[in-house]
Amino acid sequence: MLKKLWPASGKYRLLLIGAVVLVVATAAGIVFGGRDKLPSLRAMGIGEPVRQLASVVEGAAWQAGRRDDEGFALVADNARYSLRLESKTSQLVVVDKAGGYKWRSNPSPEQLAQEKVKGALLENLQSPFVAEIVAAGQTRRTMLSTLTKGVTIDYTPIGGEGVQATYTFEKERMSFVVQFTLTEHGLEAAVPSDGIKESGDYGLYSLQLLPYFGAVPTGEEEEGYLFVPDGPGGLIYYDRARPSVASGYEFPIYGDDPAHLDYSESRTVRREQIAYPLYGLKRGEHAFAAIVKEGAYTAKIKGATPSNSTRYHSVGVSFSYREEYGRKVSGITKETVKSVRKERTVDDLRVEYRLLSGEEADYVGMAHAYRDYLEGSGQLGERLPATGHVPLMLSLVGGGNKPQFGTSGFETATTFKQAEEIVEGLREAGIGSMNVIYRGWQNSGHTYTDERFPIVSALGGDKGAQRFVSRMHELGIKVLFDDYLAWKEEAYSSFYKKTDGIRGIDSTVLSGRGDGFIVNPVKAVRQQKRVVDALKEIGVDGIHYVDGPGSLSFSDYRANAPLTRGDTVHYYLALLDYVREQLGAAGVNRGEQYALKHADYIEELPHSSSSDFLIDETVPVYPIAVHGSVLYSAAAGNLRDVYEDEMLKAIEYGAVPAFTLTYAESRVLKGTDYQNLYSTQYEIWKDRVAEDYKNFDRLAGVLHRRIADHKKVGDGVYVTVYEDGTRVTVDYRTKQFSVEGGRRE
Repeated sequence: MLKKLWPASGKYRLLLIGAVVLVVATAAGIVFGGRDKLPSLRAMGIGEPVRQLASVVEGAAWQAGRRDDEGFALVADNARYSLRLESKTSQLVVVDKAGGYKWRSNPSPEQLAQEKVKGALLENLQSPFVAEIVAAGQTRRTMLSTLTKGVTIDYTPIGGEGVQATYTFEKERMSFVVQFTLTEHGLEAAVPSDGIKESGDYGLYSLQLLPYFGAVPTGEEEEGYLFVPDGPGGLIYYDRARPSVASGYEFPIYGDDPAHLDYSESRTVRREQIAYPLYGLKRGEHAFAAIVKEGAYTAKIKGATPSNSTRYHSVGVSFSYREEYGRKVSGITKETVKSVRKERTVDDLRVEYRLLSGEEADYVGMAHAYRDYLEGSGQLGERLPATGHVPLMLSLVGGGNKPQFGTSGFETATTFKQAEEIVEGLREAGIGSMNVIYRGWQNSGHTYTDERFPIVSALGGDKGAQRFVSRMHELGIKVLFDDYLAWKEEAYSSFYKKTDGIRGIDSTVLSGRGDGFIVNPVKAVRQQKRVVDALKEIGVDGIHYVDGPGSLSFSDYRANAPLTRGDTVHYYLALLDYVREQLGAAGVNRGEQYALKHADYIEELPHSSSSDFLIDETVPVYPIAVHGSVLYSAAAGNLRDVYEDEMLKAIEYGAVPAFTLTYAESRVLKGTDYQNLYSTQYEIWKDRVAEDYKNFDRLAGVLHRRIADHKKVGDGVYVTVYEDGTRVTVDYRTKQFSVEGGRRE
């Protein structure tokens, strides 16, 4: 038959082949071309990320002047501090001129003389860094330090402000640069990416920078603690006995990169993801606050208490240049072999140590130093305006899709008309100010979706939404709609997992449980223009992002257009700015540091710790740093585990009140994506919301104020002091709080 259909003439054969090619090309264009008709980034005024790397200093070698008895020579000097260097090991001493206190990068000779450890562990204690390297094709890692055999160190002055050290390891055919500079606040250490040279079989795997800066040996403990950014802040006291399993704290800033995880494996351990790149140490009347200014997306905070490998309390940061992962042996089985990524992360690393003394030498002083940095670097928004009432952040859930008689259907929890009724009722109950976040409005009836429009007709549709928003504006209330940006479910998404999902480090598409995947951030952001345009037509005042910006950053290892975590953050922040420009406001969950300046509201700012064996006390360092610059809440009032205690915690931390309500009974949400909301019915919670609001509204006068102090004054009693003198005392024993002093504007 084919032979009969095949033309005998060569001319007609060519015409037939051409026609077939045209049909195939047209079909492919329809199938694949239709997938990317998204708005362009240019139409949103969003450009690509620009990477600017620091330069390596060139010039004549540093000439050491007069050395002291320990071999240290002066490197730099300013009005407050002097920096001294011991050239054989690169150990540093920063001298505080006000009182002569010495901050050492490593234990003193007297302390080292008492050490029982030997070999590499002893060498590490004497080095300002500990590097891990890995040979090509292997996973076993080797440590390097300034005491490694064969290392040579060359020093170059940095304009009278510090010194650059170039470490060359002859055997490993590798070198890297570390720059130490003196600042008005203390010390800064940086590793420029362009200063890393790898010419042999070895590659740099990780680098711990100043791991023993200010370390306190056991037996010589001064009063104090390590500070780690666990939740709002965690203290690890020197004088506490703890089990051997709790000798170390090592967790990544901004959490694990999802592109490095295997979501098919069960993950039962849940921790509070680190939201801000700060750590510190207090010893007596002195302390430091260390801020990871560059390289945070590939960094881990490492805190250690005395153990078999060290007798010191220490805290530092470790930067990853390569990652270990499970490479699949074949596409047929799940069998993997351990591998190390060949390519090196190209990022500068920079840590600033702000040195504190006297009354500022505690976790509050660390928070203030961090806040000063955020303000000075333009990473905090403008101060909030003074207000007569605290705003209630009211979330109303429209509804969701759930299985019904072999199919699925939308279950209504709060129509737009009912939402209006709830708002009117709360106003009558005495709620003086509120903003509304409307959830569960998307057409698919699911959360992790991009099938949003038209708005569900059962809720009132687009017209009902428009009327609701218009009425809220008459009452002076802003309305935000929620949205989900990162995770998608392929069953109700226009994106395709295979082509639009990010790829993990093993180059395969990252998959969650079921058919979940994370959509490429560039495509997700481009699609948001349509969302913004549609919501603008309705009159909505902003978008609150439940996932993505402010709470999730990740890499994408696709071969043709790879993205780093920093690239993803760039696009997410550009989107927040676009939303604010077009609609007026943007909200995020968690509010990780990079999003602070770009968000108007943060839902559930970290307010609790991981509650493990290592963290001895939870303190509000992050709230202290950001209060007065952005609105933030803790857990919604009706979703608290321990109602009164968590309300008091929110008041202690300067949060605004929040509730998540529905008009219908909570049971209608069973089987939907909102089934974890167990108690939401407005009629049940109305009086409690009003009572809760009155408590929070007592702090209206300090909503725009900075937090000046925070302390524990008794068992279960804490005092938060604001810059105008207002004192908020919270007593967890009596379940009461008081507000005293201050002034009204």
